[in-house]
Amino acid sequence: MTKQQISTRQTAIEDRTGKQGRQLEQTLTVDDSILPSPVELEQYKLIDPSIVSFIIDTTKKEQSFRHDFEKSRLKIFDRVGRREYMINWWGMFFAALVMFSGLALSAFLIYSDKVIIGSIFGGSTLVIAAATFMRHHVGPSNKK
Repeated sequence: MTKQQISTRQTAIEDRTGKQGRQLEQTLTVDDSILPSPVELEQYKLIDPSIVSFIIDTTKKEQSFRHDFEKSRLKIFDRVGRREYMINWWGMFFAALVMFSGLALSAFLIYSDKVIIGSIFGGSTLVIAAATFMRHHVGPSNKK
C-alpha cells in the first residue's frame, strides 16, 4: 500500500553577472503505511460503510504475512550462517591436521638422520601454513 507523491517547485534565479535561469526542485514522498490515512478512511466509508472493517482485516493479514516472511528470511540467514561456520571449522581442522602431519613427517625424517631434508620439509610446512593463513585472514585485499 505504498503511496507516492511528487511535488515540483521552480524558482527563477539570477547569478552575479546578471544571467537568468531556473532552479528546479523535485520532492518524492513515499508513505509505506499499512493503513490509509483517517481522511482516506472517511472517504472510503462514504462509498461503502463496511469497507473500513475490510481494510482493517486486510491490514492485519498483511502484517501477519510480513512477520512470517521476515521470520522465514531470518531462518534462512541463520541456516546459511551455520553452514558457513561448519565449512570454516572443518577447513581449519583439516588444515591443522595437514600441518601437524607435515611436522610429524619432518620430525620422523630428522629422527631418521635425514636432518637437512627434514628441516627443509618442516620449515616449508610452517612457511606455507603461515602464508596461507595470512593470505586468507589478514589485510585489506581480502576479497570474498
